[in-house]
Amino acid sequence: MKKIIAVLAAMAVTSISAFALDITVGARGDFFWGLGTTLAGEAKEWYATEEAAAKALGHTWKEAGNFGGGFAVYGNFGLLNLGGGTLGVQPEVGMIFNNGWNLKDNDAVTNKTYTSIEIPVLVTFTYPIADAFSIGGGIGPYISIPLNYDQLGDDGFKMSDAGDIKTNFMNFGLAFDVNAGYKVGPGDIVLDVRYLLDFTTLHYTLKQSGTTIIDEDNLIRRGLLIGLGYQIKF
Repeated sequence: MKKIIAVLAAMAVTSISAFALDITVGARGDFFWGLGTTLAGEAKEWYATEEAAAKALGHTWKEAGNFGGGFAVYGNFGLLNLGGGTLGVQPEVGMIFNNGWNLKDNDAVTNKTYTSIEIPVLVTFTYPIADAFSIGGGIGPYISIPLNYDQLGDDGFKMSDAGDIKTNFMNFGLAFDVNAGYKVGPGDIVLDVRYLLDFTTLHYTLKQSGTTIIDEDNLIRRGLLIGLGYQIKF
């Protein structure tokens, strides 16, 4: 399935490039904050019970999205000059480490985290403000492919140590993007800020010696992605 997706993506990029007014390629590093990530299904019910019990004992209870990072490479294909700007399509391939959710009860920490491959395709609009400065934005769907999944306790125990964990093959969502570029050398330094909104729930199955121990919807990812990169237009 992954090979089929890669082939279809390559064919789509080749087709788009044939009609492009200009082509920009770039790479960036990303900081990820799981802002808005929430638990789902049985996991949400279980932790809600734990939260109530902890608060009843006077403990401080905090839940928040994980902090992580990643990188991406992309190509932007300008297709239409519109109102002084350029309307285009921007396919990307990237990776985010430490997606997920965390909970803190005093010094105890429970961490649900995974690494994923991200493949968004954005419809973009870029507008030059001056010779050296431009702003832009974009919106589009993405595929998120989880590569691994772990639940970490404050004792260092990982759920994957208890058996084999499998997640759903891919998740789907929508990305909202704003960016600014400043010309340096042959290309532009680009600051990119986007919000990832998963539509599907991360489902995982834990098996031990062939027996299914856990089979549940676990969390719905939301995330703020802040990236800094460099791009060159051809």
